[in-house]
Amino acid sequence: MEGRIEEVFDLEQIKNFVEKNINHTEWIEEEYGEKRRILVIETLVHGGHGVYIPGLVLELFGQAEGFDLEDLYNYDKNESIHDELMYWENKISDCLNKLLPSRGYYYVGYLEHDGSYCLFYEEEVEQV
Repeated sequence: MEGRIEEVFDLEQIKNFVEKNINHTEWIEEEYGEKRRILVIETLVHGGHGVYIPGLVLELFGQAEGFDLEDLYNYDKNESIHDELMYWENKISDCLNKLLPSRGYYYVGYLEHDGSYCLFYEEEVEQV
C-alpha cells in the first residue's frame, strides 16, 4: 500500500502544505475540554460524482477489482463496496501516518458540507 500511496500523493507537498496552513485554521471546541482543528489538504473525488465516489476511490488506490464501476446499483457485485471503502480508508490513513509522522493525524473521508472525498489533517489539543 505504501507504494500506491506514494503514487497517488506527493508526500513532500502534503507535508509542506500542512506546515504552511494548519495555523490558519480555527480550533473547534469539543466536549470534555478538547479542541481540534482540521485542514482539508486535497479533494480526491468531487461530491458531484455521487454514488460513484466509493468505486472511484477504490479504483484510485487499486482496490476496485470485482466491483461493477459502470453500474454501482448492481447490488450483486457492489453489495460490500461501502464496507470495502471503510476498510481501505483505515489502511490508507494508517499508511499516510506512517509515511508522514507528525503531531496530528492524516485521514481520508467525506467532506461533510458537499460530499466530496478528501484528504484531511487533524490536530487535537486536550485542555486541562
